Amino acid sequence: MTTQTAWPENVIARYLTLVGATVDLTHRNEAEDGKKKATRAVCTGCRAVTVQTWADSYPNYRRPGVTEFQNQDKGDRAARAWAQKHAETCRALAAPTVPAAAPEPQDEPEPKRRLWLPARRKNA
Repeated sequence: MTTQTAWPENVIARYLTLVGATVDLTHRNEAEDGKKKATRAVCTGCRAVTVQTWADSYPNYRRPGVTEFQNQDKGDRAARAWAQKHAETCRALAAPTVPAAAPEPQDEPEPKRRLWLPARRKNA
């Protein structure tokens, strides 16, 4: 059994692959105004991605400024189905979260020191 870790921020569902990587589902805005959203599934092993866009946004007249989506559950179901199918077959390992330690610097051997002596002149 693998050790449990905290989920990243905004992850709504997580699927475990065969070798310990995960497929994470998140909701995200497709447009800056928030009128178009999607459910996104990303594999932490092989980096495969699927995006299921929600259609049919409409304003909620009882709560001004709030936009509702008719097909959010449809987008979530499609992303979950893809994530489950991918998690059943993916064998890619997740990238390590801790950066690899830099090798310790080794002392370089001190260069041989040579004394500087002037060349001797030969008298002819």
